Amino acid sequence: MQGHRVRIARLQTPVALDRAADPLKMVTGARRGELCALRWYDVQFADAVLEIRRNYTRRNRRSTEKDTKTHQMRRLGLDPETVEVLTEQRARYAERLAALDIQGSGAAYVFSYEPDHSRPCDPDGITHRYARMCRSLGIDSHLHTLRHYAATELINAGFDVRTVAGRLGHGGGGTTTLRVYAAWVPESDRRASDALAGKLRRPPAKVDRGQERGASTSHAD
Repeated sequence: MQGHRVRIARLQTPVALDRAADPLKMVTGARRGELCALRWYDVQFADAVLEIRRNYTRRNRRSTEKDTKTHQMRRLGLDPETVEVLTEQRARYAERLAALDIQGSGAAYVFSYEPDHSRPCDPDGITHRYARMCRSLGIDSHLHTLRHYAATELINAGFDVRTVAGRLGHGGGGTTTLRVYAAWVPESDRRASDALAGKLRRPPAKVDRGQERGASTSHAD
């Protein structure tokens, strides 16, 4: 019995339990509460797709899990590296289950400090852990910066505002995205113009007939 309690205590230590949250937030631009609300059935490994369905909040010691801010589910494609990060996270979850000799569930949370992942991580806990990491590295950053990073990188890469809004979960068909990230749109537009101009072939310069005759005469002399 004593050994069982020791195993649980070790499994509850918040080491590496939410390490995958940072790259996932950077790639998806998801809100921290949306990441905390993720369950394993939201991760479709075979299709490399992540479904954002809910948002988790904790205020005044009261926990609430509800729809996303826009009350809409969104499906986000994942790159191979992010799928690998989530695969490693699932392997850590499986190790905890094996240590406790209990069965897993698709309804278990992806990020949890509980051994069986029956309760999500506290959003503030993820924020504070990220802040401590940044301080230790001498980086001036906060967790929400990763969401801004995702948005600005997509806009600067030339993706249209509607696509960026859909990935971030902004409502209004891109109106919110355009308002918040308006400063980055002109730069993206200039880059788009340069990219299009690079595809065009300039016509050869016209030669003035008079100058051409004069050059021929001069050559003959």
